[in-house]
Amino acid sequence: MIDPIVQEVRDIRASIAEQFGFDRTRIIAWARAQTAARKAALAKPKANKTHETTGEVAKSPVPGKRRVRPASVSP
Repeated sequence: MIDPIVQEVRDIRASIAEQFGFDRTRIIAWARAQTAARKAALAKPKANKTHETTGEVAKSPVPGKRRVRPASVSP
């Protein structure tokens, strides 16, 4: 009994090989180009969150915590 996932992978591999005329060099070049395109898509920098009207960086409405000095106790 053949696992359906394994069979699906084999079918896809056969169709890719057929698409490139069973030429290993062309298949490898295609695979490298696909990998480079995928890496480039993942490496896109994220947009800086700025306010649309003023161009200022968005700030949290919640103020930061203040440090409170402990009370000094006289002996």
